[in-house]
Amino acid sequence: MFRFITFLLGREYEECKSCLTLKQQLAIANEDRDRLTNTLLEILRPKVVESAPVELNQIAQSSALFSRRRAALEEKDRQEARILRERKHIGIPDKEVEGLEKELGVEEKEA
Repeated sequence: MFRFITFLLGREYEECKSCLTLKQQLAIANEDRDRLTNTLLEILRPKVVESAPVELNQIAQSSALFSRRRAALEEKDRQEARILRERKHIGIPDKEVEGLEKELGVEEKEA
């Protein structure tokens, strides 16, 4: 109401000190929340491990014996399974984080 009256009289509105203090505290709290959110996202983001591309031998289409073609297919499947097995830990939170959570007494609540 006071702002409206000062507007009608053509005077500039002066904010009180407590309003300025509250705005500054809100800005600080928002910055802290944003930094905490970014830190948590960095912790939970899976680590990307790049390795050299694996050259899988192409199976030759020839009149070879079936046992040789089967052995080549099985070797290719083993190599693909090994590659998938090495990638199984991507996206899983680190054990270090769990240790820090236990040390700090932070517990995750399940819904």
